[in-house]
Amino acid sequence: MKKLLCSALLLAMTLAAQAEVKLPKIFGDNMVLQQQTECNLWGTADANKVVKVRASWNGKTYKTQADAQGKWAMKIETPQAGGPYELSLSDGKELKLHNILIGEVWICSGQSNMEMPMKGFKAQPVAGTPEELMLCKDQQLRLFTVQRNAQLHPVDTVAGDWKEADAASVREFSAAAYYYGKTLR
Repeated sequence: MKKLLCSALLLAMTLAAQAEVKLPKIFGDNMVLQQQTECNLWGTADANKVVKVRASWNGKTYKTQADAQGKWAMKIETPQAGGPYELSLSDGKELKLHNILIGEVWICSGQSNMEMPMKGFKAQPVAGTPEELMLCKDQQLRLFTVQRNAQLHPVDTVAGDWKEADAASVREFSAAAYYYGKTLR
């Protein structure tokens, strides 16, 4: 009986550990995809599995096949700015991304001037931050900060996640990038 129970438990653990479709962190809930383009999506799945992606904005299902290493890539069409939408991804197990906007995606990069968060640095406040944080709730403005991670070779993913603009997320976000995005809105 113990052997049967152990075998059943091992089988259950093996089935639960199977890979499922996965995406880099740059794709997730609350993200923004560039409008009116063919947007690149990529990720991993079980080797040679068919990956299906269904976009709620046009009802289309896109298909591709993971290679022998489990890597896959595809392009999906995006409409004019709008949302929120959902993406459903599946290789047999479903992954859903929620609250997606289609619009303009701007990448801000730089050194200390771009790194300074709205809260400022120690003894270096950003003028007007308290007032701005009281007014900054904007569900249409999305923020993503790539955390520092120096590497000698390209990486498949980054640390970070998409957030709607509110006092908590804006406080930690680049002041220059926030005001740039706010001005464009």
